[in-house]
Amino acid sequence: MKNLGLIALLGGWIFLTAWGIFRGILESQSLIMTLSFIVIWVGLLILLVTSIIQRVKESKDDPYKDVEI
Repeated sequence: MKNLGLIALLGGWIFLTAWGIFRGILESQSLIMTLSFIVIWVGLLILLVTSIIQRVKESKDDPYKDVEI
């Protein structure tokens, strides 16, 4: 179930990125608007990737991984 959620999240991210590139960058007449879209998308992508990497690293060393409630 966790992998399905990750696949859905990344699939949605890829879809939104492709749509954003098409609508925001290719159809924009303004250089400032184009650069703004690029910076926002790259920043969000960096935050997403770093949080996923950090979560994976922390889950490997979690001492409470096997604790059941």
